[in-house]
Amino acid sequence: AVDGPDDVLAAAQAFGWPLVLKTRRNGYDGYGNATLRGPADVVPAWERLTRSGSPLLVEAWVPFTRELAVMVARRRDGTTTVYPVVETVQQNHICHVVYAPAAIAPDTAITATELAVAAIQAVDGVGIFGVELFALADGHVLINELAPRPHNSGHYTIEACVTSQFEQHLRAVLGWPLGATTMRAPAAVMVNLLGQRNGPINTDAIVAALDVPGAHMHFYGKRDERVGRKMGHITALGATLRDAEAIARRAAGLVAMPV
Repeated sequence: AVDGPDDVLAAAQAFGWPLVLKTRRNGYDGYGNATLRGPADVVPAWERLTRSGSPLLVEAWVPFTRELAVMVARRRDGTTTVYPVVETVQQNHICHVVYAPAAIAPDTAITATELAVAAIQAVDGVGIFGVELFALADGHVLINELAPRPHNSGHYTIEACVTSQFEQHLRAVLGWPLGATTMRAPAAVMVNLLGQRNGPINTDAIVAALDVPGAHMHFYGKRDERVGRKMGHITALGATLRDAEAIARRAAGLVAMPV
């Protein structure tokens, strides 16, 4: 915890640069955090983040090689099930692309899964949880964040898994049997549709994306587009991650076309 810019500078002496400055509450999707690469970044970031009214904390930078995520479902009686480990790619701290399953070593996938389950058991969680993790170059895996809800990294489950994360959440909180998490295809890629400009949505581009074979469009019904705003997502299945990504990106590229 830090109470002022001087505390952040003191943390830099202990941890080194860069640092990550965060609000202690209500931070998500790039909101409520800032990467500090040197002393000149401290005061502007402090002034911006404290506008929320939340106190702040500072963390050492984690030199990760990949960002991973695991969806975990848990009932009140402790019964738990997990989905495949996925890799996530962020754009301005917002989840942009999800690759399912992650192209990682089996040992890394096992470690990530075990950590994710242990984290949800530790907080006695009930429902569906998105567990975000960092994979390090030395093979270690660290927990980054717990999201106590359906999560961007689990949207692919709607088309790609026997039981979607949304259905699984209801099963877990109601104490019903948890559904199978098996994937229906060897690979799936989800691309978040993030706003590219400010203004009314481009409905023609959305219709064009619907014409891409194999692209499953989910539009959230927001009337206005803002830069970085989540407008929807597209999921594609394939025999390989490359095949699925080509379909998803083709459709997403049409949606992102300027008016």
